[in-house]
Amino acid sequence: MKAVILSTHTGGGHDAAAHAMEEALTEAGVTCKVMDCVAFGGEWFSRAVSKAYVRAVQRSPEGFGKVYRLGAMLSTPKWKSPVYLVNSTYTKKMAKELEDYGADLVVCTHMFGGQSMTHLKRRGIFRGLLAMIMTDYTLSPFMEDIQADVLIVSHPGVMQECIDKHIPKETMVPLGIPVSLKCRPCTDKRQAKEAAGLDPDRKYVLLAGGSMGAGSLPETLTAVLAGMAQEDRLLVVCGTNEEVRAECEAQCRGDERVTVLGKVTPLYPLLAAADLVATKSGGLTSTETMTIGVPMLVVNPISGCETANADFFAARGMAAYAHNKGDVTELTHMLLNDDTARNAMVAAQHREIDPDCARKIAACLIQKTEAWEKAPKG
Repeated sequence: MKAVILSTHTGGGHDAAAHAMEEALTEAGVTCKVMDCVAFGGEWFSRAVSKAYVRAVQRSPEGFGKVYRLGAMLSTPKWKSPVYLVNSTYTKKMAKELEDYGADLVVCTHMFGGQSMTHLKRRGIFRGLLAMIMTDYTLSPFMEDIQADVLIVSHPGVMQECIDKHIPKETMVPLGIPVSLKCRPCTDKRQAKEAAGLDPDRKYVLLAGGSMGAGSLPETLTAVLAGMAQEDRLLVVCGTNEEVRAECEAQCRGDERVTVLGKVTPLYPLLAAADLVATKSGGLTSTETMTIGVPMLVVNPISGCETANADFFAARGMAAYAHNKGDVTELTHMLLNDDTARNAMVAAQHREIDPDCARKIAACLIQKTEAWEKAPKG
C-alpha cells in the first residue's frame, strides 16, 4: 500500500501532524511520501502563501482573526468557496504525481490539500481513498468544501459541529490529532528534566509561541515571571521569529531565571521537562502537551481556531485560559504551587487525549483503504 500525505507550511502544526502520520503508517508497513500540496502551484506560490500567513499571524493577529470570522460567516455547504477554486487550479500536476507514485491513499493535514483532492475525486481522476485529518478542536471555515471518504475528527466533542456543517456522519471517525510516536505520557519528571539538561530540583515554566513565535512573547514573559518564585526558571521558545527572540533577550539580559531559545525541534522533550507550559492554543503544541500530561496555561491565542481551542480545553479542565496579564500571573502561580489543581488538570488531559491516536488513525486508514479497494466501483 502506498500513501501520499499532503501538508503545507502555514505554521508548524500541519507538518507535525503529517510527519506523525508518516511515522505511524510506515511502522504499519505502508510506503509513504509527505508533500507540500501548495507547491504543486509552484515553489514561489508555496513561499508566498507561507510568508503571507506567517506575516499575518506575527504582525496582525487581530486582522487575521477578522478574516477568520469573515470566512466563518461566508462558509457554507451550498457552494464551493473562493479558496477551493484557487486550490483546484494546480491539481493537474498533483494528479500526475499521484498516478506516477501509485497512491492508494491520500491523507491531508491541511484544508488546502483536502480541497485540491476533492476536486480530483469529484472528477474521477483520483479513485483511491481520501482522508482528511483535523488539526484543531473546531471545524475551520471552508472545511465543508472537502468531500473526504474519511474525516478524522479531533475529539468526540467536535462531532456535532461537523454535523451542523452537513458533513456526512458516516465519514467521521473521532480518533484525535496525531502527534509523534515518540511523544508519550511523562512518568518521571525528574528523569525528563535531566534528559533535557535541566536542574531536576527546580520548577520550570516553558513559554512557547508556536513555530512562528507568535503570542506577544515579550509582554507575556513579564507576566509569567511575576507569578514565579525566585528559584523557578523560565524557558522562552521563540520559534523562527528572530525579531521576537532578540527583543526577549534584550528584555531579560542579566536575569538568570530566563533562557531564551529559537526554534526547538522536536519540542516534546522540553514539554516533558516542564512543570507548566504557557502557550497559545495551537492544535499540535497543545495536543503534545496534553499527551505528555503537563499543566497548561493558554495565553494570547490567535483569534479564530486557537480561541475556539482555548475555550474547548478550559471547558473540559484540560487547560487554564488567561484572558489578561493579571490572569497570566495569577494562574502561573496557582499552577506551579497548587498540587490538587495540577493533578486534576493532568487527569483531565489523560482522560480526553489518546496517546496512541496516530497508530489508531493509521490502522483505521489501512483498514478503510483495503475495504475501498475491494468495493465495486461505479
